[in-house]
Amino acid sequence: MKENSRFVVLFLFLFFTGCGNMAPLPGNSVNEAFDFDLTDPDDIARWEASSYNFYHSKIKVVPLNYFHGLLGSEEAKPPQKVGIEICEAQTNGIAPEQQQALDDFIEHEKEIHAAVRKAVYQYYQEAYPAFKQGSELGKALYGGTEKIDDIIPPIKDGTELDSIVEFTQILIHPVIDGKAPIGIELFGNWDENYGIGIQLLNGEVTDISNAYGALPAPKQK
Repeated sequence: MKENSRFVVLFLFLFFTGCGNMAPLPGNSVNEAFDFDLTDPDDIARWEASSYNFYHSKIKVVPLNYFHGLLGSEEAKPPQKVGIEICEAQTNGIAPEQQQALDDFIEHEKEIHAAVRKAVYQYYQEAYPAFKQGSELGKALYGGTEKIDDIIPPIKDGTELDSIVEFTQILIHPVIDGKAPIGIELFGNWDENYGIGIQLLNGEVTDISNAYGALPAPKQK
């Protein structure tokens, strides 16, 4: 009970004060996660050489059918070019394991999207009671005109999050133990500051947490 109360307090703090320092700010889609033109190689090169390139990444632009814009359903979207960060490739080059991870991601995009979508719904469903309790308490304290179920909808038919969760970033992590994990960052309308971070390995979801969970682990000193 105490743990749940702490979660509610944290949720209220995030919900009403914002938390810009806790997670990267969301863009409107994966294609807008970077402030450059994905069709312009010179513009990409300028970003890669800039101080915004925290992970010394190379950008690979690939057409994707599922991992852009909104979370969506099991139906493919029209293909769209997406910029994927290959971490540390700016200094070390793209490792064969990273290239393989990217190739496998593209080849099995539909199946991976289904696994990611399922994980997002599970993650949300588990947190829903605390989210709902926090939002009800917040509305009682601070007021507001929006219906709570419009912001934090209960899951009834498994389509409620499809249009309120958005992909913002995909990263191929540095190689660890011969494997290159993939990080996927999303944001939901109910919590645009805290976010959702998913890690994949061999096409399977290995972890889901807040947005920082999509980022590479800090290097050990």
